[in-house]
Amino acid sequence: MNVGDLLDARVLGPDGAALGVVVDVRLALEVVDEPEGGPGAGEDREEAGHDAPLSAHARRDAVGGARLVGLLVGPRGAGSFHGYERTDVRSPWPIPQLVRRRHRGTFLVRWEDVASVEADPSADPSADDAKPRLRLAPGYDELPAGLG
Repeated sequence: MNVGDLLDARVLGPDGAALGVVVDVRLALEVVDEPEGGPGAGEDREEAGHDAPLSAHARRDAVGGARLVGLLVGPRGAGSFHGYERTDVRSPWPIPQLVRRRHRGTFLVRWEDVASVEADPSADPSADDAKPRLRLAPGYDELPAGLG
């Protein structure tokens, strides 16, 4: 399964109640060991400012794999945030406000809170683009969708 297969997938709570659809994913990039004195040497990415580009902290060849850490679940298939999930983005006005309004009610669910990914019985099984259905584990947390 590719991460793209999860986009637009229906999300159900532990009791089977519909919560929305997957509108985006959150990934964490692994930074492999860098030579001493390379970009970002001696400073932690968090300390240096999480909004700075990764290239300010690591060489391009120092970036390892990506790990899925969470899913953004929205009440409707609203498409991507196009980078406007960053809470400090204010311009060009009115785009951030419109994107945030379209995504109101969207929340982040950690990947470890996903109990199962299964075939959606309401989808046409013969369709090439049949989406899975996700069921969340009891006690899952609805975290804020915004970054920074």
